[in-house]
Amino acid sequence: MEVLTTAKLNKIKQDTILKNFWKNNDRFADLFNTFLFNGKEILKPDDLTEVDTDVSSMLKFNGHAETVQKILDVVKKTAYGIDFMILGLENQSHIHYAMPLRHMIGDAFSYQKEYNEIVAKNKKERNFASTDEFLSKFRKQIVCMEW
Repeated sequence: MEVLTTAKLNKIKQDTILKNFWKNNDRFADLFNTFLFNGKEILKPDDLTEVDTDVSSMLKFNGHAETVQKILDVVKKTAYGIDFMILGLENQSHIHYAMPLRHMIGDAFSYQKEYNEIVAKNKKERNFASTDEFLSKFRKQIVCMEW
């Protein structure tokens, strides 16, 4: 007979526990400061802000469309001087040999989401300096999105 633990009875997911653990800015900053900056306190917990982890997208190509759902575990952003950093954390209980590919896809979806927001803003403002900008709905001059 199987002994049912509280975790099994309540259907507690380890991934959810880890997400909640790493959402804490002190822990998150400590982790990245340890591994990226040799223990120096470069990232400050008070400077970290949570980022929307849902980077789901609709891909369209040659009349074909497909939706892809991708939700990242924990993502934070910070300003470091004049540079911005976006730091992400994916929890894994087992080795996932394709993790670099999964991260690249997640990064691409993040850029796609930002691109869609910029395009929507540009369409609304209709302030294009050339036909190239009009056709791409993207401006040559980089305009920073507000965080």
